[in-house]
Amino acid sequence: MKKPEINLSIPRFKEVDGHFHPAPFLLTEEMFGGVSIEIAGGEISELVGKPVANMHTHDVPEIYLLFSPEKGGAKIQVDIEEEEFIVDSPATIYIPAGMRHRFITLEAIKGSYCLGVLLNDNH
Repeated sequence: MKKPEINLSIPRFKEVDGHFHPAPFLLTEEMFGGVSIEIAGGEISELVGKPVANMHTHDVPEIYLLFSPEKGGAKIQVDIEEEEFIVDSPATIYIPAGMRHRFITLEAIKGSYCLGVLLNDNH
């Protein structure tokens, strides 16, 4: 039986096109022998009204995961191309590769998270 791997060096901060600061990644392609997804993001209660990125694109699809300790405890505005969506937690949002997007935290109680899952194809 293969020994499990544990990685304690998270988050790993990586530059992401369109983002104002390096993004905190909890899972990267380089971990665990090359996984095909990456997960970035974190707690958002201190980001209310503070966009973390300009409109930008990724070469791969992305799924946002929005959750909070209480239903409706977080609300984000998701701009995709020319459309604006207001989303309450818990929610998932799928953004196809190449679509311009960003999110802005509108409301978030402590313990609210927004994670971006990048669906890389490294095969």
